[in-house]
Amino acid sequence: MDPLSITGFTLTAIDTLWKVSEKTAELVSNFRDFDHDTKVLETRIRDDNARTRALRQLLFDPSSIYHGRTLFEHFDPEVQNHIHLFFEQAIGIIEQAYQLLCRRQAVSSTGEADSEGSISRSSTPSANFLTPLSHDSDLNLSYTHEISKKSSRTFQRIRWSLLDKKRVEAIVRDFSEVNKRIYDNIELWCLSTSVGVDLQHLKHLESDTSSRTLGFDIDAKLQLATSTEENSPWTYEIQQNEETRQALLSVVPVESKFGIVQWDSKPMLVEYRSYAPESPVSVDIDTRTKDLVNRLAKLLHQPKGVVFRTPSCWGWARQIHFNRVAFMFSIPEGSEAQPRSLYHVLGSGSQPPALGQRFTLALQLARCISHLQLVKWVHKSFRSENILFFPPKLENSQELPSGSQECLNFSEPWVLGYEFSRPESFFSQGQSDRSPTLDVYRHPERQGRPTQFFSKIHDIYALGVVLLEIGLWQQATSLEKSGFTKVRDPYAIKKQLVRNAEKRLASKMGEKYKQAVLKCLENGFNVVDDSREDLRLQQAFRSQVINVLEDAAKCI
Repeated sequence: MDPLSITGFTLTAIDTLWKVSEKTAELVSNFRDFDHDTKVLETRIRDDNARTRALRQLLFDPSSIYHGRTLFEHFDPEVQNHIHLFFEQAIGIIEQAYQLLCRRQAVSSTGEADSEGSISRSSTPSANFLTPLSHDSDLNLSYTHEISKKSSRTFQRIRWSLLDKKRVEAIVRDFSEVNKRIYDNIELWCLSTSVGVDLQHLKHLESDTSSRTLGFDIDAKLQLATSTEENSPWTYEIQQNEETRQALLSVVPVESKFGIVQWDSKPMLVEYRSYAPESPVSVDIDTRTKDLVNRLAKLLHQPKGVVFRTPSCWGWARQIHFNRVAFMFSIPEGSEAQPRSLYHVLGSGSQPPALGQRFTLALQLARCISHLQLVKWVHKSFRSENILFFPPKLENSQELPSGSQECLNFSEPWVLGYEFSRPESFFSQGQSDRSPTLDVYRHPERQGRPTQFFSKIHDIYALGVVLLEIGLWQQATSLEKSGFTKVRDPYAIKKQLVRNAEKRLASKMGEKYKQAVLKCLENGFNVVDDSREDLRLQQAFRSQVINVLEDAAKCI
């Protein structure tokens, strides 16, 4: 297909999708007085249709940003074809519901017409001997007609409740899933193709009405935050006085690197980052590290979707006497300020949570990594020590059981530990900090003194290790009798992790979960000739890991 043809075909497809969806919602509305679920079903279709309308405007409204052309025309032919096929797939699904409802409406209309016809025929007087109907007869016929209509409506209600409703709900559920994947992929193409490196394009996504309706502006703003000049005049350092210094000295420690502090009469989460761990004396933070810390605080301060699973950062404070900085985070809303890390929970010997919670936990973490990569940020320290759970806030009279894991919601992880994060554009060679506890989560290329750029696959590898821990419900370091302290070969560590995944995961989490973990650990995505933005890797990760976890979580 030439570009003009694919543009026209895709525009026709998206318009057809909108029209069929709108008609389907109207047909469903005929049954909405039957039950509340049907009203929800109608609303769901209309919400999906509103998203379709916004996508049409974003993709096909000409803009000066694109030199009078459309965003769709700026995508390469492969992406254009994917978008076209997605919309055709969505049409095929929603048409099933539309055709079913049309047939049902036709049957109902025929039934009512037959009923009215029979009443009319029974009321026709005989040509030879029937006298005209009396007033009482008119009332009887009216009553009979009303009873017939009620009977027909009752039959419709029964048929809808027992047969049609379940079928339409299943179709709409599939339709919504395809719509979500259309949405996710178009956002990926907006931010992770060659178009996504254009600052004017990102600013357009940040301000455009349809983009804001879709929520694309949030991630565009985050990507802009990583793309701005390094030496920003704005600082997120918290200016200290005696009161703030005393508050930072009164932090209640949480495990080894976190704490809770009372700040402006409310609890805050503190996370520490050492900037000179080898120095025997107190030293101030150097200019380059200070700038990096400030950039990180800036990114973590930006409004983010919940998919990032990261609390909002208020700023950072230096603690020169400890050679460290303290990042300040808000406590997630509705949570008690008593966090526990996944690493701590795994080592406590507690019973694993329900299978559904573990799949949801794995899915939330995979989505987090995917979205970090979407805005061109890498975590670099993704491990179970940096994944926190907060108990839900209880009533005033209640207290949390000491040391209990039962009160934790494992479906709501919060990811921190961005202490060594960089935007992808930074070269992150770093110093050697060999540690078995840390190396077990690091890709073999990133252990010891790394000489390569940190890339997306390195974070995906770390995710694979954490998913292995979740599946086996034990710390990764416990998978080797010495805790990997005697294992010097980085590839031997990886081999041991892969062996445990191959032998033990399927019986605990299923074959598909095992395969998803192995793809992360072994880079089994079969991606070749990828773009500079690693678009194919991101697509493969979504389809072979995230979508697999999504489908599995729904079935449990």
